[in-house]
Amino acid sequence: MVARPVPADWLALRRRADHRAREEARDLLALLTDHLRARGVDETVVVDVGAGTGSNQAWLAPRLPGRQRWLLVDHDADLLELKTAAEAGDRVTTERAVATVEDLPSLVPQDGAVLLTCAALLDLLSEAEIETLAEVVAPEAAPGAAALLSLSVTGEVALTPGHPGDAAVTAAFDAHQRREGRPGPDAAEVMARALRRRGARVELRATDWVLDAADEPLLRRYLEDRAAVAVEHDPGLAPVVREWLQERSHQLETGSLRARVGHLDLLSLPRGADDEGAGAAPRSR
Repeated sequence: MVARPVPADWLALRRRADHRAREEARDLLALLTDHLRARGVDETVVVDVGAGTGSNQAWLAPRLPGRQRWLLVDHDADLLELKTAAEAGDRVTTERAVATVEDLPSLVPQDGAVLLTCAALLDLLSEAEIETLAEVVAPEAAPGAAALLSLSVTGEVALTPGHPGDAAVTAAFDAHQRREGRPGPDAAEVMARALRRRGARVELRATDWVLDAADEPLLRRYLEDRAAVAVEHDPGLAPVVREWLQERSHQLETGSLRARVGHLDLLSLPRGADDEGAGAAPRSR
């Protein structure tokens, strides 16, 4: 697929909310950390797909054990060149590669301790790209890698107070995400099924954004972009969306608007990982 450029300012705006939301999946991080320690290797290779300006690395690298060799992968060379990741001192080295999901089979090592990770990516992928990613994580002919795939949108959006235009905006936005057969808001569940078919152990956790007046710049941009996508998908909605956005903007100015935006984090561990002494976490989905 031809991916749209992701604006760097949007990535900067969402970073704090992303990092806050990921704290809700600390048990997945504990399972992953135990798995990596059980491998008993000196260094973990971490392949970050759709790395952008490095927000995923900034959150995850300090929380992983031992030495790490990161490969930041993105189709947008300009984003990679911004190098805004907070790299975790001497334990972490970083390389960058301009590439796409289709290039991953030649980029991801087939041996050693490997972690494949991404953030806010799955819901942008086609079903074919999700299958490619799943095969890289859990190939039939090898034990496979661990994967932590974070912050995939679910389509569940709750704005308080409600508005009569909410349902129309949500329907148009979700339909746009599903254009050309993409899974869109179902992407995390589609990926989970693809990995389980290949024998991986998969855990899903909710990592929703919870936004209020303190997040006004992010929430305003989120609503404006949501409105623009809804109208792009269905131009006939323009009058409804215009009134909806005006009312939401007023609520932002008065500090009365709250939002919960559904996201999922997915952890995949290779076949046999349950026998490594990593313990177990309660399954939420």
